[in-house]
Amino acid sequence: MPKIQLDLKGLTKTGPIYRNLAVAQLVEMSLRRGESTLASNGALVALTGNRTGRSPADKFIVRELSSESRIAWGPVNQPMAPRHFQGLHTRVIDYFKGRDVFVFDGFAGADPAHRLPL
Repeated sequence: MPKIQLDLKGLTKTGPIYRNLAVAQLVEMSLRRGESTLASNGALVALTGNRTGRSPADKFIVRELSSESRIAWGPVNQPMAPRHFQGLHTRVIDYFKGRDVFVFDGFAGADPAHRLPL
């Protein structure tokens, strides 16, 4: 599976990049950074604040010619203008400047012949 090149995505001025860390390494880093605690049963506990999930009504897809006809537009798949996406992309790039980045080269599906990279 090819690795994502972060610089091609615009992420060029980040802090350290941690790629495909083991679960134990992620837990240790989270505890050391004060981002979580351990429960009495050993489970990792991280408080995420008021926004703990994504509402299905908050799903947007950039409307563009190459895929426009293959998307079931409606309340679940809402269109977004390319100009609006570019503005959001710029905000994300700015957010990551100087920040640690954690990358997981994952996939969906167990069968190597049919799984999809994420």
